[in-house]
Amino acid sequence: MQLGVAQLVSSRNEPLNQMAFYLGMATVFLQFSVLPQVTGYIFQTNLYLLYVIALPAQLAMIVSGGFRRCFRARPAHYWTAFGCWMWLICPFSSWRSTAVVSTYAYWRSNLIMLFIMGAMLSEWSDIRKVMNVIATSAVVNVLCARFLRIDMGGRMGVALGTIGNPNDYAAHLLLVLPFLFWVVTAGKIVVSRIVALGCVCAGLYLVLATSSRGALLALAFDAVFWLLMGTGRQKAALVLLGPVAAMLLLATVPAASLRRLTEVWSGSVNNAESKEAMESSQARQYTLRTSIRYTFEHPLFGVGPAQFPLYEGMHEKVIGTHGYWHETHNSFTQASSECGIPGFIFFAGGTLSTLLLLLKTLRQASRRPGCEDIRAAVFYITLGMVGFTVAITFLNFAYFFYLPAMGGLAVGVWVAAQREFERREAPLNAGPA
Repeated sequence: MQLGVAQLVSSRNEPLNQMAFYLGMATVFLQFSVLPQVTGYIFQTNLYLLYVIALPAQLAMIVSGGFRRCFRARPAHYWTAFGCWMWLICPFSSWRSTAVVSTYAYWRSNLIMLFIMGAMLSEWSDIRKVMNVIATSAVVNVLCARFLRIDMGGRMGVALGTIGNPNDYAAHLLLVLPFLFWVVTAGKIVVSRIVALGCVCAGLYLVLATSSRGALLALAFDAVFWLLMGTGRQKAALVLLGPVAAMLLLATVPAASLRRLTEVWSGSVNNAESKEAMESSQARQYTLRTSIRYTFEHPLFGVGPAQFPLYEGMHEKVIGTHGYWHETHNSFTQASSECGIPGFIFFAGGTLSTLLLLLKTLRQASRRPGCEDIRAAVFYITLGMVGFTVAITFLNFAYFFYLPAMGGLAVGVWVAAQREFERREAPLNAGPA
């Protein structure tokens, strides 16, 4: 992959580039912290914070020339193709107006994160800054459970829109908590490291308190990734401290949350919570089968972006004369059933290429002396991406901002790492004076 890194990087000293960078950082914070939703809940009105910041950020990125950096790696190609394909299939959707509204919303607020992230990151110092921003957002996410916590049938949730559901909240935490892990291990301020460690512990508790089976599986995949790709010290820490942390968490997590997890997997139903969980599992299996069937019945265009609940509800007879009216509960079959097999290829390609680009950068940093800090940062970013990808296999996240944003971050990490590798190798290649 020839990036021409040196030619891609604009001078950060230029005022327009500076403005674009800091507006982009503010947009990242608003998205990952879900602060617009928090303020909307508190003040009972939309303050339009994201639009006030994100629109100028987009314009600044385009004018400054950073926009084209995104397209030097495959994640940007796949995610842009997915967004364009959504527009192309709108005329063939079951409900065209709804498809158009959904596609416009995806481009306006979510896909644009690909370009903002990919455009503003060019130096390794930029990567450190954006990781600190996402880590700060994670602190806000954890505090949401303190002040906006709600009980949802024995499960912990928060009174917010996109992450109000316990499963969605758990997936969100799985993505951002590794950035706090990075602060704990690489932070230079003792107080920030202590705060980050406390939020990591609280966040892991909250993930278990949601009783999300997908999140629990994602944690298992994270543990496997840690053992396979971690350094010797990281592996030893997981083996020695992991069981202790697990026992402490299990001792403090509400009993109802643990029952929901264990009894459903064991097949026993002893109370109302377990019955609800079993019924939820059966509904998910039904929507998964149905979404796969729709994929092959509508292989080219699907039933239309965000159309699965409407289409299933009006074409199936599961409850009397209609269907469940539920989402697919699988982001990948959500893309395939609603956008066809081409949409699935773009969606899966964007997700996989993001993971592969991060892993490639991780391996490069691991082989280079003096790049332990780069390796650590990429390791924790990839850790978050691994757990999140597993979690959204059981959720409806196909049109959220997370995956395009992580694709843009992966491109930025790649570009910045190549530049930093060259900078650090130059003195070694020069030899003694």
